[in-house]
Amino acid sequence: MVTLQTLKTSKDFQAAKNGRFYRSNSFLLQALKASNENIIKVGYTVTKQNGNAVNRNRIKRRLREVVANVIHDYGKNNWNYVLIGKKKVITADFEDLNKEFINALKKIHK
Repeated sequence: MVTLQTLKTSKDFQAAKNGRFYRSNSFLLQALKASNENIIKVGYTVTKQNGNAVNRNRIKRRLREVVANVIHDYGKNNWNYVLIGKKKVITADFEDLNKEFINALKKIHK
């Protein structure tokens, strides 16, 4: 079974910038193939442009839930993903966010 971990170091976030990316209405997905075995790592970033701490945390919580629902079916082993949230995540329908994330993963791994 694939293990899901959270990206924590700045080095991992910086490395993901050099990989593939997909821009959707609600978030930007960056992905990079890593060398770990049977591990999927996901990191979340929300800038101060998206509002105060309450709104930024709400965006991150919604993105974490979307990833938890989708990543095991559509994510690939040995990949690092970084989701950069936008304000639209707060108002978007949850099913639409799931579909956007599925579409983003398919485009990245195409």
